[in-house]
Amino acid sequence: MPRRNIRIIHTSDTHLGDDWDPDAAQRALSAVVDGVHLYHADALLIAGDVFDNARISDAVLEFFVSEMARAVVPAVILPGNHDLYDDASLYLRAPFAGASENLHIIRGTHGETLTLPELTLDVWGRAMDSHTPAFRPLAGIPTERNGNWLVGMAHGHFHFPDDTEERSSPIHPHEIAESACDYIALGHWERFEDVSQGGVTAFYSGSPMGASSARDKIAVNVVDLDPMLADCPNVYQVSVPMSTDVATPLAIAADD
Repeated sequence: MPRRNIRIIHTSDTHLGDDWDPDAAQRALSAVVDGVHLYHADALLIAGDVFDNARISDAVLEFFVSEMARAVVPAVILPGNHDLYDDASLYLRAPFAGASENLHIIRGTHGETLTLPELTLDVWGRAMDSHTPAFRPLAGIPTERNGNWLVGMAHGHFHFPDDTEERSSPIHPHEIAESACDYIALGHWERFEDVSQGGVTAFYSGSPMGASSARDKIAVNVVDLDPMLADCPNVYQVSVPMSTDVATPLAIAADD
């Protein structure tokens, strides 16, 4: 099947359930979903740290699951360092058992490819089970294509050439350059950043609020993949208004 012209919304680090401003985090996630509809996206990618910690309540998880159902389009989630995929992962809890079919969680800690045939899209990611220098977010990323669009997801710290300290969950320039991806959706940084290497397009989206210059808006990456421009994905940030209404208060901690 020829590759389709598709549009992806990419964000990360929504940190639902944080105790600093949980209301704003809820409204920001809702604005992300609003952006999916506003910009007529075909898929939503959230590249790690959807949740702030593993101790949050089922009410927060249920809110997230309901928002992903509202997105309608395929929503692909990659666990990050705040929401690890380990034996105690919150992604194993009851609210996810009843999630809508459009919600996909990357669970493979050695790498996993999710195929969305209706979009002619493969999404690869490696779920984080420990945030250490030994964990390599791009280890095992495909180096060959199968005819579909190939988008990678990774949550970690990109090492610039002048970085002298090895950080936890490192991402090195050659790992991006040697991949076969059309786009790599990155998370872990609060800011928007282009770290493309060797002709492979790779961006941090930043967190929805951290990447925005205005308190009443969020920012997300739009990624347009067009077969006519196969070697040049069009990536840009857009703003989405954030509701000023106070979100329905949720119990944040699991024991609240």
